[in-house]
Amino acid sequence: MYRHVHPDLGPILGQQVEGGLVQFRSIPYAAISRRFARARLLKELPRNNGDTCFDASQWGPSSIQRLDCIETDLKWNQLPEQPSRTQTQSEDCLRVTLTVPETQLKSESKIPVLAFIHGGALAVASGERYYYDPTKLCADALASQKPLLFVSINYRLGPLGFLHSPEAEELLPPNNGLYDQLLAFEWIREFIAGFGGDPENVTAIGQSAGAASLELHNCNPRKEPLFRQSAVLSGSGSIISVQSPEEHHVEFCKMAKSLGIDAKERPAQDVARELLDVPVESIRDLALHGSFCSETELVPDKDWATMRHANTLKPNAWLKSQIISSCTYDGSISYLVEHAKNRQKRAASFESTCKKQLKHPEDMLNIYGISAIDSDEDALLKIGQVVTDAGFYAPAISMLNGASDSPTESYMVSFDIPNPWPGPLPQNQCASHTWDVVSLLGPYEDQLPVEMREGVSAWRHLIIGYCHGEPPGKSWSPKERFIQRVGSRGLEQLGPLEVQALPAEKLLGLAHKEGGEQGFDHMWHNTVRFYLDKEESEAAKL
Repeated sequence: MYRHVHPDLGPILGQQVEGGLVQFRSIPYAAISRRFARARLLKELPRNNGDTCFDASQWGPSSIQRLDCIETDLKWNQLPEQPSRTQTQSEDCLRVTLTVPETQLKSESKIPVLAFIHGGALAVASGERYYYDPTKLCADALASQKPLLFVSINYRLGPLGFLHSPEAEELLPPNNGLYDQLLAFEWIREFIAGFGGDPENVTAIGQSAGAASLELHNCNPRKEPLFRQSAVLSGSGSIISVQSPEEHHVEFCKMAKSLGIDAKERPAQDVARELLDVPVESIRDLALHGSFCSETELVPDKDWATMRHANTLKPNAWLKSQIISSCTYDGSISYLVEHAKNRQKRAASFESTCKKQLKHPEDMLNIYGISAIDSDEDALLKIGQVVTDAGFYAPAISMLNGASDSPTESYMVSFDIPNPWPGPLPQNQCASHTWDVVSLLGPYEDQLPVEMREGVSAWRHLIIGYCHGEPPGKSWSPKERFIQRVGSRGLEQLGPLEVQALPAEKLLGLAHKEGGEQGFDHMWHNTVRFYLDKEESEAAKL
């Protein structure tokens, strides 16, 4: 145990961990007055039974989510089983966990802060999952004399974070989970100095749904800075669920019906009041995802989730720099889901989709070598690469292009260290979705194959250096397209000619030929997503 006296929050008890670090676990940063309400910033810590010291030595609750979500997370990300780490669930889940060098708690100096927004499709996960444990990252940073203070942010998920009806806005305001994140950054700015962190040197890092959130925060107009710089890992508006207020209202009515509440021809306010009293276990058991709501304060544009719109988005002037990163096989999330379906005649099904949706279907098939004679396994692996390039690489390029004439310095990183764990995805072959942030943080370091450790270390030190003001490579511009590739053997800078030769770039060229400035979106939504959403029975008939 470690007792720290914060100048504003008072005495706090933390947990000493390996590497000369202390963790202050599950500190409340905001409070929720009632279900679905906007949260408010907490400026003091709750004390129980007259305690003078707040106990942050144990894990607190995550947001309400499926009870089996840890097991399913590991499965869909092809990660090893993890040591038992019990975490309760609660509507009172707005917590941050800090990992800080013990010596820093006694120092007058301030160190850079790295604040993490986790992914999970706005439905599952927690910044305190074992596979997000930042101990190794922070220990390596300390050993290299570039210490960091790491902050894991929890926010409301699923209906509790994103349910909305424009007809009951007072009770169900939109995008609560996003506003929770904003409060977490406000808490960091106000209180992190008391833990040895520099509030003027905060790097925000988000992965998957957390990256989509971060893209929004980077660009949504705001005078006061949330952080200094950011790292957007494998996520954008294109992969997250975004619905209009009208669509949210439809989902609100469906959810009420699923819970046995009659919503037909009743005022939405009355239905919403009944939802306030439904047992939270009943809401959890619906296992619903969250969705951003467009045409609102934080997501003002109808087409915010499109790549065409991302091409026009400018980061706030206070954002000094950003890393935009994708994995070379982010399509693993689709691969693993599709693999479980045991769909047949995959190549023929995909070929049929291309011929139906594209003017130049043969170009698509030739880029990825997809043929009707491919086995289902081979076809699925190739289609996963299409998903990667159309759903992750293309949005990354769109974000970079949008920022290209802004003061924000932008860098493109391509994560290419293969996932080493056994599972449906070929082992040691694909740099899969989520493996980028897991390898960065280092919870499975002692199980890593020796041949990958150099690359993982280089990746980790790239981010550590970035937090300390070191550029991660040459900056990106539409005319000077540089990519910093992170592979098993370390870092490699790809120049414009090498970038141009990538299959993903050929897909972008085809997308432009298909639909001009809307070609990226046509390729993703009307072709790739169209294929993924087809019924199994429809594919089996081909």
